Amino acid sequence: MFDITKKRAVDTAEIELVEADGSPLYDDKGNRLTVTICGPGTKTWQQADAERSRRKVVRVEKNRGKLSAAVDGAEKDEIDFLCAVTVSFNGWEYPHPEKDGKWPSQRDMFHAAYSDSTIGYIRDHVSKEANDWSAFTAGSKSA
Repeated sequence: MFDITKKRAVDTAEIELVEADGSPLYDDKGNRLTVTICGPGTKTWQQADAERSRRKVVRVEKNRGKLSAAVDGAEKDEIDFLCAVTVSFNGWEYPHPEKDGKWPSQRDMFHAAYSDSTIGYIRDHVSKEANDWSAFTAGSKSA
């Protein structure tokens, strides 16, 4: 019999970032920029997903079952989800708004980056990959 557990998903994946036009995203020296995230098979991802779903249900219940309420706050929920599943930004960081300021935590930096609508294409790309099992298969680039 074939041991199906040989096909388990990996815990993390390094997602190669792309520009808004879909082309690879590089730094000024030509190095590829990436984000490492936890996959759907991890407790971290599952807890973050459960919290995202819980918040949606709470909004619908508060608004007497109106499904439009599920959409309200969805972007914030997705940002919080991405912050929870992001392990690292690789080859880049999001600048602190104060010239010599330091982020209290990496998660604060993740939140600022994913909240920046001018680079929202990064958030959207990481979100798509984070919700796709194929990024976490044995053949994918994993961290």
